[in-house]
Amino acid sequence: MRKALFIFLPFALSANLAAFELQGISAAQIAGAADLKIPLPAAPRQENFKASPEQSAAAFAAYKVNGVDVVVPHIGGGNNLLAVLSPGTNLETLSAKLRPAFAASSAAKAAVIQPQSKAELELAARNPGAAIVSLNSFLPAGAAALFNREPNFAGPNCFNAAFTAAGMMEPGKLRHVGNPEADQLLSMYYKSVPAANLQPGDILVLNDGDHGVYYLGGGLIFHKKSYLKQHLYRITLLEKAYEPEPNEWKPGIFDGGSSFSSPETIHGKKAWRPSGAHYDFGQASADERAKVDAAIFITGYAEKTAPNWALAKEMGYFTERLLENLVDDWSAMAKSPNPVLRAYYHQLESLRDQANQSIEVELLSSQHAQANANEILKRVWLPRNDYSRGLISQLLKIYGRDQAALEKVMDAIEKDYDGRPLSHIKSGGL
Repeated sequence: MRKALFIFLPFALSANLAAFELQGISAAQIAGAADLKIPLPAAPRQENFKASPEQSAAAFAAYKVNGVDVVVPHIGGGNNLLAVLSPGTNLETLSAKLRPAFAASSAAKAAVIQPQSKAELELAARNPGAAIVSLNSFLPAGAAALFNREPNFAGPNCFNAAFTAAGMMEPGKLRHVGNPEADQLLSMYYKSVPAANLQPGDILVLNDGDHGVYYLGGGLIFHKKSYLKQHLYRITLLEKAYEPEPNEWKPGIFDGGSSFSSPETIHGKKAWRPSGAHYDFGQASADERAKVDAAIFITGYAEKTAPNWALAKEMGYFTERLLENLVDDWSAMAKSPNPVLRAYYHQLESLRDQANQSIEVELLSSQHAQANANEILKRVWLPRNDYSRGLISQLLKIYGRDQAALEKVMDAIEKDYDGRPLSHIKSGGL
């Protein structure tokens, strides 16, 4: 959601920067998504799968999808999308009903499981003699990997969830994706389609960019409500995208106001469908390519350190301030005729927000910490390590400064707490 302040780019580029491809997905996979087992229908068709009312259950909700009661565990209820296989019912018959509903490949099959989670055990108790089956193979790989799980750190948000389900980001490399980056990626890799005729694989932007969701099919969506770590990756009905769910986190007295604890009306939907587009790197100067290298360098470290609650320690508070400086100084990239450069620029904006969110949660999430914020942030202002030296060295080269000035520049940045790190890089530490 936009109320809380997130494609994926390679960690390193070759010298010729031949193509703009998302990490973990090739151009062919973007076009067809077949290798990721995320089939995308070739032609529009009217959805005719309707959800049934929720069953009254403690650990799950059930929705009718093409004649099958699809069971969605509540938070804490398990990580499998479920169904009941009644005695005499064939697994293939059940699977055949769900493949078109979720646009799943012919290899997708319901799998009998031994009930273990709360939802599975309750479902088994309600259906004696029946088998309980997992429907996770009908989900996109990214959605199946994240469903009902907490990211464990602040930053990953609704657009990150949608692009991960779409196969454009990796579930093991989560980060924030801000609205400008999401808008840019949708304009590059998706086409606008009527929201009244949804297909599995569509991404919906709700309420003028306030929230983004991935449409699974059968009326169901995959989403994450905010960048807050307490919000899990969930499956629910599209019309319930804003509604509080059983066992969902609610802000406490020290968490401040939150719009996520009460339902909000969906007053606008914009649907986007994968277009199969692919982009070569395109026209770019040596300076622009070097800036892209710097963005990729920062991305790799953020994705490694943020999930380990180590961004503040490893990347330092100076990274947040430096990203603010770079977003200002490199703003011409946002107007480049090259869409790839625009995408990398907006990724820098997302990284700036990720740094802010990680540092807030890692260091300043208590009232005591807020009262002593300056002292705490000073201690992590500039870690002198491989990351900071590597990044500052790249930036010295971009701004035509002597690499031998590295330590002098770091000294200057270190003395200028909460200042403008980029000014010292541009001056060569003078």
